[in-house]
Amino acid sequence: MYPPPPPQSPHPPPAAPARAWWRHPALAVATLVVLPPVGIALTWLGRWSRNRKIVATVLSGLWFLALLFADPPPADLAADAEPRATASAGAATGGPTARPTPTGPPTFVGRSLEEAKSGARTAGYDSVSHDASDQDAAQWDADGWKVCFQTPADEQPGGRPVLDFGVVRIDALCPAKDGDKVPWPKMPAVTGKTFDEASQVLARTGFRASEPRSAYTDVTLPEDVAAWKVCFQDPRPAEEVQTPQYQTAYLSLTAPATACPPNPNTALRPDTGGTTAGNDEADGSTRDGGTTGGGGVYYANCAAARAAHAAPIRSGEPGYRAALDRDGDGVACDR
Repeated sequence: MYPPPPPQSPHPPPAAPARAWWRHPALAVATLVVLPPVGIALTWLGRWSRNRKIVATVLSGLWFLALLFADPPPADLAADAEPRATASAGAATGGPTARPTPTGPPTFVGRSLEEAKSGARTAGYDSVSHDASDQDAAQWDADGWKVCFQTPADEQPGGRPVLDFGVVRIDALCPAKDGDKVPWPKMPAVTGKTFDEASQVLARTGFRASEPRSAYTDVTLPEDVAAWKVCFQDPRPAEEVQTPQYQTAYLSLTAPATACPPNPNTALRPDTGGTTAGNDEADGSTRDGGTTGGGGVYYANCAAARAAHAAPIRSGEPGYRAALDRDGDGVACDR
């Protein structure tokens, strides 16, 4: 006979508890990749073996460090990413691209020749240059010239397009047309004006400075000559002034109540001025055989002429003589 079956319990065994959703292995693996710190926490709360938990923690930690310390993409690549994507999308849909094809070279007029050459090279052009004035000077110092005109030049077979720059010196004005004369300003007439008024006119013309001189060789200028009257000027009225920003205008002055002398470099009181010649020079002759230029004024050297505020002395003016005119250009003591 078979033994009787064991008696059954009236209560069935308890069912296994349901697994929490956050303990699902797939969730833990995905979180280890996307959010490593959270994934590591879920791994250790799950039912993985200890060895698996350690391996998963190490790998996820290394992955997290690689993401944390990885170099960002270059700025130029990031800036190019969106325009490239837009251009590709436009090409795929048949729409317009983000960057239209340029129709001509950039304009470099007004920039220095050095900048123009560099910019043309960057834009894909070769360049040549020429003097835009009537001087035909060579441009050996590119940073000392500026571009007035820009025209296309003949392209070499198989080469890049060429730009021809018409240039003038940085401190010059551009001519009206390529090859014309540079329009330098004319010296304004300031005789009869006060020194202050004349200085303002010359400053507007572009002169670097105005220097006062005494119209009489035996009169010393006071410190304040603003109200003194201009009798003579150098450069002379209507004379072309090249690069006035580097030049000084010399103005011969007299006191407001004193009349101007008939000629420059004369004494107000010839009998006491101390600049008249001796008996052997009263007729205009000098010790070296030259002539004083009239007026009986004699200067032993250019230092004496400058001390009397007389230099430079032009041919025909009192005190001029060939011995003081070293270069023979008709102007003595000009250097």
